[in-house]
Amino acid sequence: MPKLNVTHLVGRIQDRIEQLERGDALEARDINALLTKQQQQSLKEAWNRQQALRKIHKPPKTKEQASKIGWKTIREVRLEIYKQALQEAQDGVGDEIEKLLHQSEVKAARIFLDAYFNAKEGTDKWSAGNIALRRNGFNRIDGQSYGYNSKRDREVNEMEDSLRQRMEDDLSAEEKEQLELSREYEKAVAKRRK
Repeated sequence: MPKLNVTHLVGRIQDRIEQLERGDALEARDINALLTKQQQQSLKEAWNRQQALRKIHKPPKTKEQASKIGWKTIREVRLEIYKQALQEAQDGVGDEIEKLLHQSEVKAARIFLDAYFNAKEGTDKWSAGNIALRRNGFNRIDGQSYGYNSKRDREVNEMEDSLRQRMEDDLSAEEKEQLELSREYEKAVAKRRK
């Protein structure tokens, strides 16, 4: 099974936190799957502290008593550790994404150069490199892109456009104004990006 990268990890940790807050029963392997070794160790240590507290004190009858002595359920301990893990994952997102982009660029360069230097005699080496890039899902070096639309794709696009136009015709005046504002905003954003 492939290792989760940070782009998936944050969303999965958030889902797990929501499950714990709802009170869903989770198995230990599901809990530990998204945590690092250090986080798993801190979870064990926190639960061991709670078990030691249970040997010393009787179960509290109110929430105030529980907070006063530091009494927590296993779910609360897990939630605490998961929230820390979420914070750590969110803090490292930028660095991890840069690392993934660098790895992707290195992989694309390796694919291009392998195809370039292994091209047969009489073959355009530049084209061979670009073909290898496209075959592996990367953009060409020269930035050109070629798309293929079948007859069915064109028909579906036309149908979607006509449905979109009909829905816009059925909008109220306020909704049309909001749609126009949204389009102007998107144009302004696109213009700034250029």
